[in-house]
Amino acid sequence: MNRNTIIMLLVGTVSMIIGVGLFQVFDAPATKLETSSLSTTSLASIPFVGLDDSRHELGDWQEPVIIVNFWAPWCIPCRREIPALIEIQKQYRAQVQILGLAFDSVENVETFSTELPMNYPSFIAGSKIPMYSAAFDNKSGALPFTAFIGKNRTLRFVHLGELTIEQMREKITEML
Repeated sequence: MNRNTIIMLLVGTVSMIIGVGLFQVFDAPATKLETSSLSTTSLASIPFVGLDDSRHELGDWQEPVIIVNFWAPWCIPCRREIPALIEIQKQYRAQVQILGLAFDSVENVETFSTELPMNYPSFIAGSKIPMYSAAFDNKSGALPFTAFIGKNRTLRFVHLGELTIEQMREKITEML
């Protein structure tokens, strides 16, 4: 890597960290309000907004295992993980439903989807990032993050960072 590339990566990383920090500072009242309401809300009623602005709830899916994958088109580990998620959705289509929760704009997600079409739905996190992070126990707010939800719609396993297809299969087998 040349010097200019390293400097650009460093500046980009620092900018992202500052942006996340500012988001948390300026969005703090909404975070407290939304996370406090989670104590009376089950995972089945967690709302999801589709790329087409359609409204869904986690309980809309009946498969025994639901995998919620937090991702973004700009996240390199997320991009590496998506082919494994596509394969898992193919392999376990009657038993597992993967839901992508994108931390980016509709336009960026749609553009990415033309490069790598996903066989599972993606939803936009938007202003509800703090609610999703609290509901699915993503304490760091980092990406990629994956939550495995069981038959009774309880959180069974969470993983911060990139998952391999073997790790996904292992967790699914434990849950079925």
